Amino acid sequence: MLKKILFIIGTILLLTACNTKDFSFSGESDHWKGDLSVNQSSDFEKQDFVLKYVGDDVDSVGDIGYTVEEDHGEFGRAGVTLEENGVIRDSREANPTNVKMNEDSEIEVTVKWDDQEETFTLEKN
Repeated sequence: MLKKILFIIGTILLLTACNTKDFSFSGESDHWKGDLSVNQSSDFEKQDFVLKYVGDDVDSVGDIGYTVEEDHGEFGRAGVTLEENGVIRDSREANPTNVKMNEDSEIEVTVKWDDQEETFTLEKN
């Protein structure tokens, strides 16, 4: 009996794992590089965004603001300070009722800092 229960639980876990989808996007401008990783299942979506300063003088960058726009919405932050390595990390999770990101989504990142602004596109890896 215990073997049957373990088999059923294992089968359910395996089927659930098969319903997940991972994909990622990346892009770059003169001063910034962005990477967006997406993990989806039938009942959730997690997005991990990393923005990295690739310019010459990371210490000269003050507060920044950024927006990430995709087909079904946007997210971002303002007044953010870079970590020591010139990186900002942002994660978010969507609940089952939200529209999920598509692998073919067009994603545009806009970064504002020190009276400068750059916009670039993230493309599917």
